[in-house]
Amino acid sequence: MKSNAIIAIAIAVMLTLWLIFGSMLATTEDEPETAEKPIPTVRVRQSAAQSYSANVTLRGKTEPARSTTLKAEGYGQILEIPAQRGTRVSQGEVLIRIAAQDLPEQLAAAEKLRAQRELEHEAAEKLVRNGYQSETRLAESAALLADAERQFAAARIALEHTEIKAPFDGVFNERLVEVGDYVASGDPVAHFLQLDPMIVSAEATELQVRKLKPGQTAQAIIDGQSVEGSLRYISRAANSEVRTYTIELEFDNSKLDLRAGLTADIVAQTAQQKAHQVSPSLLFLSANADGDLGIKTVDEQGIVAFHHAEILGNAKQGVWIGGLPDNATIITVGQGFVKPGIQVNAVEESSIQ
Repeated sequence: MKSNAIIAIAIAVMLTLWLIFGSMLATTEDEPETAEKPIPTVRVRQSAAQSYSANVTLRGKTEPARSTTLKAEGYGQILEIPAQRGTRVSQGEVLIRIAAQDLPEQLAAAEKLRAQRELEHEAAEKLVRNGYQSETRLAESAALLADAERQFAAARIALEHTEIKAPFDGVFNERLVEVGDYVASGDPVAHFLQLDPMIVSAEATELQVRKLKPGQTAQAIIDGQSVEGSLRYISRAANSEVRTYTIELEFDNSKLDLRAGLTADIVAQTAQQKAHQVSPSLLFLSANADGDLGIKTVDEQGIVAFHHAEILGNAKQGVWIGGLPDNATIITVGQGFVKPGIQVNAVEESSIQ
């Protein structure tokens, strides 16, 4: 029994040694010699920056330069509506008349009372100067005169309020009352618009609004017609709901050819800047956490670099981008297989038949 156990142990030890040394020998024999990896080849194209001015296009609609709802400032029955709705009127022109009732008589009485108080006050001044009356009586006459002047002014204003007039040159767009209606102070009676100049109102994104300036010349495209104007207003705060900024373009509409509420585009040209025109297929997403959109280039030593690209505009042959050097060697084939920082063999596209 003992001899069998010894033989078994010896066999186990020999097998273990054979496995260990055999594995080491096999590893030594199979290990290949270190070889240099080949430098990858990419195709490149030379690109020179050009002066470029992008267009910012905003979709909006035409609106009046000013719009207001006229309200009655007195009370009474609608007597007459001299102006025709939809017509152009001048500032101060009468649009609607309210019955004056007894206001003319009130004004006449107030005027006579004022004249009486003026005479009384003048007489009091003479008496005081001659020493026949006290300063107290003069003060009383002055107070009565002031009250008479107040009554006269109130009666005159009340009578003026029976005529509702155009607040500025514009269009009597809609009447809200008819002859015979009774109105009280504060009741709306008409909608009044200023259509010359007219505006186009649109919303711009954060990126677009950075490229625009108040007073900048721009175009409005309305029903295929192009009119020139200027940006009269750029909001300083974003709309809290959609995070956009209100833009207003003002333009001449002296003939009233264009109406409010039409779909329109604002086309504004940005400042000149250097840009490259490339095919969209050359744009590449970086591997960083932000996934920046950019393009890969090669320097004189053949080292690959990644440049963040800002798309400035579209063209028939591709897109205009910023963010590259003025002169760049752009990788056109193989950019997806090389990483920034490695060396490549750059082959010009023009040399390939």
